[in-house]
Amino acid sequence: MNADFQTAAELLVICRSENIPLSEAALRREALEQACSRESLLDKMREYYRTMRDSIRRGLAIKATSPSGLSGGDANKLWHYANSPHPLMGSALSRTMAYGFAVLEHNAQFGRIIATPTAGSAGIVPACLLSLEETQGLTEDGAARALFTAAAIGIVIGKNACFSGARGGCQAEVGSASCMAAAAIVEAMNGTPDQACSAAAFALMNTLGLVCDPVGGYVEVPCVSRNGMFAVHSFLAATMSLAEARCVIPLDDVILAMRDIGRRMPRSLKETSEAGLATTPAGLKFHPSKKGENFQPVLPTATRLNDNMSMG
Repeated sequence: MNADFQTAAELLVICRSENIPLSEAALRREALEQACSRESLLDKMREYYRTMRDSIRRGLAIKATSPSGLSGGDANKLWHYANSPHPLMGSALSRTMAYGFAVLEHNAQFGRIIATPTAGSAGIVPACLLSLEETQGLTEDGAARALFTAAAIGIVIGKNACFSGARGGCQAEVGSASCMAAAAIVEAMNGTPDQACSAAAFALMNTLGLVCDPVGGYVEVPCVSRNGMFAVHSFLAATMSLAEARCVIPLDDVILAMRDIGRRMPRSLKETSEAGLATTPAGLKFHPSKKGENFQPVLPTATRLNDNMSMG
């Protein structure tokens, strides 16, 4: 049985020929490469999801600002707004945003997260999965499967582009996370592998060109708000795909476009804090050098989703 895949096209060939979802293709690939049981891998993913939920819960409780002064307390505000009498566009949208904020605010205060696929984009997949649990009855087992769906898309991105903001801009971080989340949402809603890949393409193509310009060099602004907003973006991409809206550009081509744009993007807009929001008058106030310190971005603490997943 051939379980390896490098591209979305190859992944879809496996899924169609075996009549399996993306999650099963990723699970089989991992079981073969790591020579371990499927159940042990699913157990690991269940544990990852529990950690994700815990990071959301802890982030929602934060009211104090982070050491940098850039974040903290906004997830809690969004949560309360979601539970107010008439939140704009309904409570589910506000809660999803709150969950994305919560993970990044928890990270900014040195809490444990699961980088999915990076620390700077770690709130998107958890926000989507917890929202599905609350609104669609997604079980813990279903969440573990959804994480394998996300991993399948992540493998393809990792093989053909990158996840690093320093190499590809924020399109490679938040864009990839939203891409992975959109596919996971579609599969959780019983969509087909083709629909899952179309959702991933919709999500990624609409983040192309997103720059990485962290204020002060910290993974907080605009990272926190992007995680909340692009979690909602993932649901929009999934909705388009489930509605059978036509995705003209296939996922593999979108990934190649992201790689090309990342190569063309100026270094100043790739995690250096040398342009964009970081060098606005307001942004410069948070530059550590303005406080008499040497410039040293805070490195986030994280357990990567693929630390124990073979990415080839």
